[in-house]
Amino acid sequence: MADSPDASWIRDDDGAHDRTLVDTWLFRLRSERFRSRKSGACHDYFVAHLADGVHVIAVTPDQRVVMVRQFRAGSRRDSLETPGGLVEPGEDPLAAGARELLEETGYAGRAPRLISTLFPNPALLAMRISTIVLTDAVAVARPKPDALEEVEVDLVPTGSIKTLIEQGRIDHAACVAGLLQWLGEA
Repeated sequence: MADSPDASWIRDDDGAHDRTLVDTWLFRLRSERFRSRKSGACHDYFVAHLADGVHVIAVTPDQRVVMVRQFRAGSRRDSLETPGGLVEPGEDPLAAGARELLEETGYAGRAPRLISTLFPNPALLAMRISTIVLTDAVAVARPKPDALEEVEVDLVPTGSIKTLIEQGRIDHAACVAGLLQWLGEA
């Protein structure tokens, strides 16, 4: 990812001090040195590089949102969230979202549309998450989750989404952000 030309801090020494600390199938953790354009001070930041992600708000003809429940190691509990996953290199987020929806839930629908792309935690993550909306979602196949994914499909009435967020029953930040933006469109 290139430095923004108007950023107040820029890479120092063209990355000569940068180093990879951990490199896994999912992410690369790096120490990256930046210099303040204002003061000249240098600082090493820790940045996790992940593939971009996508979340899908899939709405059925009877106005229910296709959600999934799955275990999340960070919170050490199951999470109710919109289906989603990682965008493959060179893949369009709209195609990735439709693919992830079908894999995780067996649902498909009309052509998806993008409603937002956000940095979920720009202090630590070099990753964007796009939220797409797909209407007239219907079950067309059996779900085919990844080998270690244990996903349960849950159809939630659209009118319940805001309450579930307020109650903390939907608390995955990227999902909440996308759902609130979508609700604001209605």
